[in-house]
Amino acid sequence: MSDQQNHIERLRKDISELEKSISWYRDTFENRRLLGIVKDRFVRARKKLNKAEGLEGRIADYINNNPLTVRSTRPSHQVSIIMLSFNRVEDTRKAVRSIYKNTSVPFELIILDNNSNDEVRTELKQFTEKYKDLRVILETTNLGCAKGRVKAARYARYDHLLFLDNDIIVSPYYTENLFSLLYSQENVAGVCCKVVFPNGKIQFNGGQMIEDDGYALYSLHDEGQEFDEAATNRYIDCQWIPGGATIWKRTVFEKFGIDEDMKGSFEDNEISYRIRAAGYLLLNSPASIVIHDHFDFKNTIFKKNEAQYYAGRNDQGRIKDALLHFYNKHHLIFSFAWKNNPWDMIWNLHSKDEVLRFIRENNHKL
Repeated sequence: MSDQQNHIERLRKDISELEKSISWYRDTFENRRLLGIVKDRFVRARKKLNKAEGLEGRIADYINNNPLTVRSTRPSHQVSIIMLSFNRVEDTRKAVRSIYKNTSVPFELIILDNNSNDEVRTELKQFTEKYKDLRVILETTNLGCAKGRVKAARYARYDHLLFLDNDIIVSPYYTENLFSLLYSQENVAGVCCKVVFPNGKIQFNGGQMIEDDGYALYSLHDEGQEFDEAATNRYIDCQWIPGGATIWKRTVFEKFGIDEDMKGSFEDNEISYRIRAAGYLLLNSPASIVIHDHFDFKNTIFKKNEAQYYAGRNDQGRIKDALLHFYNKHHLIFSFAWKNNPWDMIWNLHSKDEVLRFIRENNHKL
């Protein structure tokens, strides 16, 4: 029986004993205070069991029994974790809690807030009192993803930069395994986590890019597979690595830098292209598993309350600017999975000639 399974069995036994205690107090005493204490312990135990039996527990069990899992790293390895925030404080709260629970290497956490509402900003400031080595930077405008990450990185103290989105839940040993791959070869510049949706399916485990007839065709490794599929437990030489759960050697990151003009959250595609062209390697870390509590898995009320965030993520103007900027800089049309995706769905552009004509017609608007 694995450590995780033993943990689950202990929790079940504790819950059974607490249920007996609740019944005994209820039947024997009229001591509401003691009964309340036992009930609170019962509720906490149930929450722990639900988590252990759920996806986080399954991932922890998988990691602990994975022969590839690295459980230690060099004492000199220190990391600046950088997170952007825009409202959605409940996501940030869970992400921060998981970081302080599962990060065992020396670290600092920098949260740059992109002008959230006052209630959120107040709670973020309270984080600095609750957590050690946590800094909050409050912006008066929304800088967006690229500019936000660039500015936050300027505040970092350490030689490694780990970018985590604020809806990412990290798992045990994620940093140890990132560092193991980051220093597996001298020319490795960055390493990304295996990112899993709340349903246990992989969002990405690294990325690939193929140049074909003037296109840069991007795709995600292992997309849609179960996180514990044996075939996904491998290291890959990646052509690009998505930026929401990725560590960089700071010297390389600052040498190339995020292109702040690459809008629409495609800055990771662009910087990966330049870094790879210069001869550096980008890798994935299959034993660094994190859960992405993605917007698409939220309930209707959450989506309604965060409509502004969703609209910003899918703003066609920003997406168009990214298409134009990437083409002007690299003379390639970037697309995903197949040629002209998503340009065929957004602007009804179904051929290379149509996309190039669209670029020429809109270039003056940049």
